[in-house]
Amino acid sequence: MLCTGAYMALGYWTDKWIVLFVSPLYGALVARPLINLVAILRQALRSSVWLPVHGQHYVFKGTTVHVLEDDAGWRWIRLADVQSVLGTVLNTRVLAITYPERLEMMGRPAHMHMRDDALIAHLAKQNDPTALRLRTWVERSIAYPAERARQR
Repeated sequence: MLCTGAYMALGYWTDKWIVLFVSPLYGALVARPLINLVAILRQALRSSVWLPVHGQHYVFKGTTVHVLEDDAGWRWIRLADVQSVLGTVLNTRVLAITYPERLEMMGRPAHMHMRDDALIAHLAKQNDPTALRLRTWVERSIAYPAERARQR
């Protein structure tokens, strides 16, 4: 506002050619705060959208995978998301017997979740290329960072 007033006063009291030569400076003085304002608004919008789900929202090949973390630092992956990635239905009874204490109902509303190490072990037994890619992704994106956080 002050810059615009000074630019108008310069145009009123001086030659119009001076205003022409000063206009790039005026543009820079006006544009820079506007660019900063847009950047701040963008950052505030991103934080308001993503901060509530920080550490819980992962995406594997366009499919959202919800992850919860317990007090001990273990990460639990929702089985419904794993089933949608694999395109198959996992038998929860067999998984509960095979991986006791690593399959639980968690979250609000409650969904069946599997601990990351159990999911990696289960996916390692499958020969499907999608399952192997998912196992590698779970190891790198979910399990390994959680393990490093637990070690600290």
